[in-house]
Amino acid sequence: MSRYLVIYIFLVLVFFGCTGDDSPNLPPFEERVSTAINTLRSDLTAPVLGWRLEYKPTPESGVYFMLLAFTDKDVTIQSDVVANDGFFFEQTIPYRIDNALGLELILETFGAFHYLFDLDQATFGAEFEFIFKEKDGDNLIFESKTDLSNPTILTFEPASSDDENSFSREIAANLDAFSTVSPQALVAVAPQQQIILEDRNISVFWSLDTQKRNITSQFAAEGTDIEDVLMNGGILLNHSSGYALLDGFMVLQEPLFFSLAGQNITIERIALEDFDMNAPNLCPTEPANGPRYQGRSPGAGDVTMLSSLLSTDGQGFQPNVYTVNVQFVFDGDGSSLSQDGIIAEHFPDASGFIFLYGVQLTNPDIPIYSVGLILGNGDIYVREFEQTVTEINRVKINLTNNFYHSGIPKPGDQQGLIEVTDEIFAGGITYAFDLPVTGLTVYRLFNPCNRYEVFLVQ
Repeated sequence: MSRYLVIYIFLVLVFFGCTGDDSPNLPPFEERVSTAINTLRSDLTAPVLGWRLEYKPTPESGVYFMLLAFTDKDVTIQSDVVANDGFFFEQTIPYRIDNALGLELILETFGAFHYLFDLDQATFGAEFEFIFKEKDGDNLIFESKTDLSNPTILTFEPASSDDENSFSREIAANLDAFSTVSPQALVAVAPQQQIILEDRNISVFWSLDTQKRNITSQFAAEGTDIEDVLMNGGILLNHSSGYALLDGFMVLQEPLFFSLAGQNITIERIALEDFDMNAPNLCPTEPANGPRYQGRSPGAGDVTMLSSLLSTDGQGFQPNVYTVNVQFVFDGDGSSLSQDGIIAEHFPDASGFIFLYGVQLTNPDIPIYSVGLILGNGDIYVREFEQTVTEINRVKINLTNNFYHSGIPKPGDQQGLIEVTDEIFAGGITYAFDLPVTGLTVYRLFNPCNRYEVFLVQ
């Protein structure tokens, strides 16, 4: 048989196979899409009490608790996002269901999800558009649209009548009070906290990011008083966890375990019960008006949560010569003192700021512990402070009346330097924090008494 005849017979068979009556009589594509959209809309609106969602935008973040109730066009979102004076506690916004990468649930106007999306200049990782994956029993499963690897999974569970009682919005709002005493210039530092385990005579120090809801536990030490902690030293923890606020508890998604002073400690959740603003101030010269939470952690006993500035992030601030462009000395409002402040008032030609931390320069007349300015003509003018050390990251600055000028000071310069340094280091205590900068070693000194910040380059 000719090979051309074989090809002809094959083509005839394919033709009749494609035109036979065995193929399914599918409805048009547009009709199938419309049916799928209507089915998902029907599923979304089915639960009488709406849906319960514990939204965890990224693997590192904590959980935001939400209740969502859908109608055919709108969704009412209740959340524990406390920003904007409770604006996101309850909102009704429009939504739509599209078909692009699949069925997509799109929340259309600004709400809690959009606020989380905007965090860190929209780099946090939250979203407001989600792809529907499947129905799993009574639950609806969605996933994030733009996470190409390791997408965020959202599980919509039918809400119960008790779920609304799980909101812990007051706790979320009170925790924000701890963020008022931390460095903010250029790049904000997450608030530091001291978690006192009263029954164990142990303190845990962690940083708390109330926006992203995560905790980084840095170290633990014996003692409940800061001076005892500094004297006793401690152990590094290097532990991170997201957290949720549910039913009056701060719940760590990754429980903290450690051993210290012959005791095994587990912190999995903390019942936060009593809040006040009467805790000791981080500035020793100010009245007691700091935030304080008291509660209990199952297995660890009574807990007191206080603001702190102790952090291992600044323990690398050690004796060296530190300088910086004078523009990087800021007041408590984040304004440069060289542009509109006391440095501009007394030394408008100053070009730099210098901090000599226990280092002898070529000229033995320059105090090895001193701080001051580099003037426009290259002269340095410094004021001595007493010998000090870095205690974890705390650095005490007790100024003396010994000065050094590499040239000849003008009338009034000494009084000017006294006023500049007295203002920057009012209260006599600072805390060092490192600032990650590629190719440089940079620290900032933060003064809790006036919230001034000095950036220093090693």
